[in-house]
Amino acid sequence: MKAKQLSIKRKIITVTMLTSTVVLAVAIGSFMAYDLISFRESMIRNLVTVAQLTAEDSTAAVAFGNEKDAADALAKLHLEPQIVAAALYNHSGKLFVTYPTNLAAASFPATPDANGFHFQEGHLLLFQNVSQDNKLLGHLYLDSDMRYFYQRVKIYSAIAALIMVASLTVALLLANSLQKRISDPIIALADTARVVSERRDYSVRAPKLSPDELGILTDAFNEMLTRIEQHAITSAFLSSIVESSNDAIIGKDLTGKVVSWNAGAERIFGYTAGEMVGASIERLVAPDRPDEERRILENARRGETHIYETIRIRKDNTPVDLSLAVSPIRDAHGGIVGVSSIARDITERKLAEEQILRLNEELEHRVQARTAELTAANQELEAFTYSVAHDLRAPLRHIDAFTRILQEDFAGAFPPEAAQLLGTIRRGSENMSRLVNDLLNLAHVGRQEMKQERTALNAVVEEVITEMKRETVERDIEWRVADLPSVDCDPGLLKQVFANLLSNSVKYTRPRKHAVIEIGLRAMNDETVLFVRDNGVGFNMKYADKLFGVFQRLHRAEEFEGTGVGLAIVERVIKRHGGHIWAESELDQGATFYFTLAGLDAPKKSPPPRTRGTGVPSNRGGK
Repeated sequence: MKAKQLSIKRKIITVTMLTSTVVLAVAIGSFMAYDLISFRESMIRNLVTVAQLTAEDSTAAVAFGNEKDAADALAKLHLEPQIVAAALYNHSGKLFVTYPTNLAAASFPATPDANGFHFQEGHLLLFQNVSQDNKLLGHLYLDSDMRYFYQRVKIYSAIAALIMVASLTVALLLANSLQKRISDPIIALADTARVVSERRDYSVRAPKLSPDELGILTDAFNEMLTRIEQHAITSAFLSSIVESSNDAIIGKDLTGKVVSWNAGAERIFGYTAGEMVGASIERLVAPDRPDEERRILENARRGETHIYETIRIRKDNTPVDLSLAVSPIRDAHGGIVGVSSIARDITERKLAEEQILRLNEELEHRVQARTAELTAANQELEAFTYSVAHDLRAPLRHIDAFTRILQEDFAGAFPPEAAQLLGTIRRGSENMSRLVNDLLNLAHVGRQEMKQERTALNAVVEEVITEMKRETVERDIEWRVADLPSVDCDPGLLKQVFANLLSNSVKYTRPRKHAVIEIGLRAMNDETVLFVRDNGVGFNMKYADKLFGVFQRLHRAEEFEGTGVGLAIVERVIKRHGGHIWAESELDQGATFYFTLAGLDAPKKSPPPRTRGTGVPSNRGGK
């Protein structure tokens, strides 16, 4: 089995054993080498010492050529069992004496070598000069075998082998036991990864067996599984949404090749996913739009998202109207890697829109015809109202004139009852005259052509207040007029608005000893609004919808005179100026009329009004 195919457990044991073997071999080898080298040097030193002693002992024998003494000197070498041979040479280099004596002369060197030692064929050979007083007398030859050295080597080798076996056995047992601390977490991770891969079950988790780096690795692996599980759930959910959607959801690469095709796309276009995945989206493009898909892809490559209304061709060559939402698909680093298209079939909506357009055209024609009829009817009604009111003026003037003559010229001739009836007739004619005048004004507002010009509203209000001084001269009225803007309007018609509103305020504040009438400007509901406020008798808001109708009155004629036309005129004028009017009130708490005008500027902050007269704040007008 190759090393790459070994299990992690065996790899750890193998590495441990190899490391232990190498370490032991190096240690034992180093020790043996050191010891053997030391032993050999010791052998050399001993042999040198023996040679020196023997040379000194045989000096006289060699000098005098006494073989017996020389042989006795060499015989002492039997105490050194490692020395297997020895010889003495005379000063001329001839063999003189040998040891042991039974060895043939051929076993010894014919002539002595230089002073020193060397190893040869498992023997240590040494030559030592024999001299006295620096005079060379001869030479000593010693031959020491290496059997003790080799015995030591064998003994050490046996010991080393035993140590290796024992140590490796212990190392194997320890490695087999300790490797579990490393291999078990890794095996657990591998088992978990295998289960995840085979079952696609991302809910399993690897057990954490240690708090070290392997524990950190296990935590990271489990966290990764958690994220993958969440992503798988989200992906499955999104995939379910995509597949269940009635819209066509299509994924494309940047060249326009389809990479995903949902069931909605199959329903809309008629192509199956097998037919479209890998094919170009150009297959669906209408012949009259050849460059449209290229432009769509270019926009997506630039990171742009667009919604298009277009036409595509189904498999059966029928066109389909689509609302197409196209957006880029980005990777984790933000790079654009594809295009997403969501297509919705809007064929029915298009048909409905066409039908609505046809109906709108028909309705517009009908409205125009009806508007023309109503305009003609209103014009006829206004003309009739104007004609009737105009024709009633002369008889009413006659009635008023004759009754006044009767009252003035024949005042004493009538009994009291007749004089009272005559007064009633005159008051009725005056009332009728006012009503006729109001009707004429109402008709005039509808018929009059507007002449707009820039008008200062404060000037208009001041003019109306000035004209009302005659009827308010005996009244205690406090006028509060704000700083009003200028506006583009018909000054005559707008003066009629303020005249009617202010005359109403004057009339309905009559029961008040001190009347307060305020004309101001404010912002309401994102609009700039003018208002006229008083502290009069007010009215019930339940009847507010009747305020601006013709002949509609909220108070009895015996209490307050009037025709019920003035506010109708006000509303019509304001509508012609692009505005609207409404009122707020409470019984006996006064009333406020609000109205807007087209082009009315927003209110500006103004300084507090100055006090004048009795100390009542006012910045314009007077009592």
